[in-house]
Amino acid sequence: MSNKEKYKQWCENNKDLPLFYRHGYYQALFGNNWDVALDIRDEKIVGCLPYIIRSKFGFKKINPELFLPYQGVWINYPQNQKYATKIGFEKEVCENLLKQMPDVAFYHQMFHPNFTNWMAFYWKGFEQTTRYTYIINYNPNIDAIFDAFKSNLKWDIRKAEKSISISTSENIEQLYELKKQDYNIKNIPLNVPFEKVNKLYEYCKSNNCGELLTATDDKANIHAMMLLVWDEHTAYYLFSATNHTFKNSGAMSLLIWEAIKKMNGLGKNFNFEGSMIKSIEKHFRSFGGIQTPYFSIKKNNSSLFKLLNR
Repeated sequence: MSNKEKYKQWCENNKDLPLFYRHGYYQALFGNNWDVALDIRDEKIVGCLPYIIRSKFGFKKINPELFLPYQGVWINYPQNQKYATKIGFEKEVCENLLKQMPDVAFYHQMFHPNFTNWMAFYWKGFEQTTRYTYIINYNPNIDAIFDAFKSNLKWDIRKAEKSISISTSENIEQLYELKKQDYNIKNIPLNVPFEKVNKLYEYCKSNNCGELLTATDDKANIHAMMLLVWDEHTAYYLFSATNHTFKNSGAMSLLIWEAIKKMNGLGKNFNFEGSMIKSIEKHFRSFGGIQTPYFSIKKNNSSLFKLLNR
């Protein structure tokens, strides 16, 4: 049985695995163009590191992928480990996974916020940059979540509630066109093929781990749309667009608030999935989530690739 076949079997029986590590998710988005390193002990997977190899300038590389905000190592911990044992276990798993990784000119992945011990990578010459996301943890008191919002955000949402309604949709083409319009206005190329967006949506719809939310007014104008995805414990703000004509209507803030309420009702956390862009970070921060670090880990193994990739 290949690593991928073992991984598929393990994923099917491991509900705690985040969405972005699941075998089916990789297959849906990348077909067979991916692989996974596994640490297996006593026929049990204790660690995994899925990856996709790309080519540039004739060199092989691994880098962050579209709709994979988190990659890197995932560890399946034994129960009741002492802290010192846990740290040593993390080191061993990472070392075992790194031994299996293919030779590439460049490696770069964004690691899940749950991964906090990158020493094994440091000792192998990797570099790390800390990035941040905001996470709203599940709270049975939904009013407490809203109370944590900044006052101007509350005002924005209450204004939007008077004229905008939120509903689900299955028109993924509409979201994509809205995104294209937004990027065209900003004179930025949208390097996101529709085929990839559609594959993502179809996978999430068929596996009940995502839905498309739409904000419209009483004249059926679309103000904003969001593709919301989730796993067993967390929902993710993954792909969205705002209609530039109605950019000041507060629709996106309302859309996010409705998504938070809906996911909180299912007992899930809400992860804004970044961003390090200053203006976006300010907006996400206003929702009162916990600033949560995660690692960007990279290593350049070729001075020629580094020179060409400047």
